[in-house]
Amino acid sequence: MKRKINWEKWITIACILAFLTGLVPVLYLTGYVHATGDDFGYGARTHAAWVDTRSLLEVFRAAWQTIEHYYRGWQGTWFSVFLFSFQPEVFSPDAYWIVPILMIGLTIAGVSIAGYYFLIRKAGFSRMGFLALDFLVLFILIQFVPSTKSAIFWYNGTAHYVIPFFLALVAITVSGLYMDTGKKRYLAVSLLCMICLGGASYLAALLAPIVIIFLWILYGRKNRRSLWLLLPIIAEMAGLVISLLAPGNKVRGGEELGVSGGRVVSTVMESFWQGVLTIGDYLTEKPLMFLLMVPAAVIIWMELNRQKKRFEYRLPVVFLDAMFCIYCAMFAPGIYAGTELSGGVPNTIFQVFVLTMTASLVYLLGWLHSRLGKIMDEQKAGKNVAGRKKRRVAAAIAGTLVCVGILFLGRSTVRETTFFVCAEYILSGQADDYKAQMEERQAILLDDSIRDAQLPAMNSDQGPLMHMEVLKDPNGWANTVVRDFYRKDSVVEIDRTQ
Repeated sequence: MKRKINWEKWITIACILAFLTGLVPVLYLTGYVHATGDDFGYGARTHAAWVDTRSLLEVFRAAWQTIEHYYRGWQGTWFSVFLFSFQPEVFSPDAYWIVPILMIGLTIAGVSIAGYYFLIRKAGFSRMGFLALDFLVLFILIQFVPSTKSAIFWYNGTAHYVIPFFLALVAITVSGLYMDTGKKRYLAVSLLCMICLGGASYLAALLAPIVIIFLWILYGRKNRRSLWLLLPIIAEMAGLVISLLAPGNKVRGGEELGVSGGRVVSTVMESFWQGVLTIGDYLTEKPLMFLLMVPAAVIIWMELNRQKKRFEYRLPVVFLDAMFCIYCAMFAPGIYAGTELSGGVPNTIFQVFVLTMTASLVYLLGWLHSRLGKIMDEQKAGKNVAGRKKRRVAAAIAGTLVCVGILFLGRSTVRETTFFVCAEYILSGQADDYKAQMEERQAILLDDSIRDAQLPAMNSDQGPLMHMEVLKDPNGWANTVVRDFYRKDSVVEIDRTQ
């Protein structure tokens, strides 16, 4: 008797192994990362407080002073500045290794928490099906992210985008759970997350309330207790007002930065246009990412076939339009501000695109499956056996063609993946050079007998890692923040002698 192959199990194992394999060079680089640039500027006061007192209370006081300084002089995102002031090298020169582990962990946790709620609790997926799709999506999110610096390796960039994105996903999930159960602990967690988002990245701060309101329209409006979710939304709006009113915003964005009705309308229109253009860029630059949606569709279809009680997928066009609008909304803060964007902005836009694309695929296939419900029921009852065999053969041929297509069309994209970029950086020897030079530099900066630090020149282009090089001018910005962090009289770059 032939033993039936558990395809779902093997697909799940393959997705998990692919995800873990992709992390190998990333995790290898945890021993190479160091603070740089903004890490020193935002961490100077807290570092001094820790070195002088070893008191966490004094460190928190210094963090408050840092918030006040930057609120008046550079930016209003008070919660992000609070996070910035706790960069790991504030406490130890050897602690920065935790950054990539922490940020990958938060990305996994945020996506998985939201995925578990929507796929298992709402869509009725099995745990095996959820794990397969979850790890496939995580693989895409990490391997095709536009900037590894602001997604994984650089604390300042990741604290401003990865942590708020995690908080937004948690806030969305617990808000949904509160609509379902009415348990106050979910409302409390939502409130806490939304308060923090009020002072963080504007993209995450926009994402959370939009999705929460969408969920309320979708199914929460039938329950009056769901109106309590206005509390965390109002709390976030209050935090955003505080952030937007910061004098430092005009220092950074210019005096013309302000609220304008015409500007709001043009921002909305431009956001949709940029959304379309960016999808075109993704299709051109990341074709492999879209080809990986084929195995995602297979996983979803297998789950839909397994389900006895089906979730009602109504109005797919409306749902897909809503997902597109949520994705396009992520362009609005950057367009409205009109300032130069950091690498974290395209990262968040990309992450939201992948999640909304996956949600759209689940919903669209769910709707299609429900329309073909009678045919599916006949197959389960053992009818049309010959037809089933033909479909299996056709599916096998299609699967083979898809694999060939992935290998052929996606071969150029492979060189741009996080795995390949990190592996190339390591194998080229550049990572070892960077590590040796950073340790040499750190020894100079940590030597209290040296008051005027002369740092041998380094290459500022460090592949997947962030490095802001000091200049020969002691008054250069990078020079001054390094000087203040290490309490030197001056810091300059000198030519490296071979």
